[in-house]
Amino acid sequence: METRANYTIIGLFTLAVVAAGFAFVWWFTGSASRGPRTSYDVVFSGVVSGLQTGSAVTFNGIPVGEVTALRLDAQDPRKVIARIAVQPDTPIKSDTRATLDSQLLTGLASVGLVGGSTQATPLPAPAEGQLPRIDADTSAVQDLMRTAREVLGRVNDIAIRVDDLVKANDAKISSVIDNVDKFTTALGENSGNIDTFLKEMGGAAKRISSLAENLDKLVVSVDPEKLGNTVNDISAFTAQLGTMADKVNVILDNVNAMTTSEEGKGMFNEISGAAAEVRKLAANLDTRTAELSANLNKFTGPGLRQYEALAVDGRRTLGEIERVFRNFERNPRQFIFGGSNVPSYNGR
Repeated sequence: METRANYTIIGLFTLAVVAAGFAFVWWFTGSASRGPRTSYDVVFSGVVSGLQTGSAVTFNGIPVGEVTALRLDAQDPRKVIARIAVQPDTPIKSDTRATLDSQLLTGLASVGLVGGSTQATPLPAPAEGQLPRIDADTSAVQDLMRTAREVLGRVNDIAIRVDDLVKANDAKISSVIDNVDKFTTALGENSGNIDTFLKEMGGAAKRISSLAENLDKLVVSVDPEKLGNTVNDISAFTAQLGTMADKVNVILDNVNAMTTSEEGKGMFNEISGAAAEVRKLAANLDTRTAELSANLNKFTGPGLRQYEALAVDGRRTLGEIERVFRNFERNPRQFIFGGSNVPSYNGR
């Protein structure tokens, strides 16, 4: 009987402790909700993660009530209406602002009220059957979460695009990797040649440096005034070349026009004919001169006179040819627009 009584006492004591614990919890959690409460509707725009029925309501950081209900706005589903019940003496006025305060470690959220000035007016009276409304501001945590979601969405899009790009260019990427491997292998096999090349480049750099120093000395030794005069002379010479080039172009244009015109073609035909006659006359003179030279000793007085006559005729013919060319030099237009033709001479 004593053993059984001890077990009964222990069991009753345990139940009493559990009941006391429940009573304490009920008292602790319900202490803030005892007494009269004033209800308000707080309107949030966007997501209210972590906010739930029973979440705390603070005013300037002091607990003054709790969230009693949550629902979506029937007119705008992007908005969330949180009904709060606070102590009647809470100084909620027209300039009181509400924010969503989130605890990053626990993920829980609460409604934070920030008091306004003492001169502010009370909240306007709501319509019949409605509660006063407080428009909540966007909290820094909400901005951070929204920005984080946007960044994660963009990162996800970039990852998808990169994955698609890699899949589409798998063969090319493999080829690039193979080429890089071949290049590094060749680089390792020719490391000695690379060292030699770098040494040669170092020597070349030293020679270039020496050349630069010599050029500096040369530039310093040159008289700037003489250099300026030389540049001016070169500029004047190039200007004269430009002027002469223009004149040469004009002359070539005139010659081209003369050669392509009908008058010019006639003139050159006449000149060609005269040259042919001159060549023919020279051939005849060569023939007669050779004959006379061969038979000079055979001729007597009459033969010498004939030779003298031939020489006189030849000189006259050469004089006529010289006169024709002088006339052409003085006035080439007579061959274009008309004039006496060059006479033809036949050797006797």
